[in-house]
Amino acid sequence: MSNKVYLEFEGFDAAIARLNKLGGNVKGISEKALKKTHQIITKKAEEAITPHNETHQTEKSLRREAEIEWVGTTASVKTGFSIGEGGLASIFLMYGTPRMKKDQKMYNAFWSKSTQDEVRQAQKEIFYNEIRRLSD
Repeated sequence: MSNKVYLEFEGFDAAIARLNKLGGNVKGISEKALKKTHQIITKKAEEAITPHNETHQTEKSLRREAEIEWVGTTASVKTGFSIGEGGLASIFLMYGTPRMKKDQKMYNAFWSKSTQDEVRQAQKEIFYNEIRRLSD
C-alpha cells in the first residue's frame, strides 16, 4: 500500500508566509518535514509487519527511502509498501479479507488518529523551529 503524504498542519499557510518573509528555505524545510513524516510512518510499518514475516516479501517492499516529489509548489513523499515490488499483501493485512481480520496495528501505522497527529506535530515543530531560528 503506497500512500502519498503531504504537508498539512494547522497554521501551515501562515508558517510558509512567515518563512518566506524571513528569507527561509521553504523547499528545504518542506523536504525535511516530509522526510521526518516518512521516518515516523516507516518505523510504525516496520513494527507492524514483523509478525507477518514468513517470506519477508512484503517487508522487502517497504519504501525505506524518502523520495520527495514536487508538483509545482506542492511536495509529497510516498510511504508504505510498493505493490509492484511484492507489497500487495500489505493491502490484505491492512484491510482484511472475508476470511482474515485486518491487522489493526498495520492499519494504524498509516491511518490512526495518533499517527496522523504525530506526523502533523512533527511537521509543525520543524517549521516553527526554523521560524524561531531565523527570527533570532
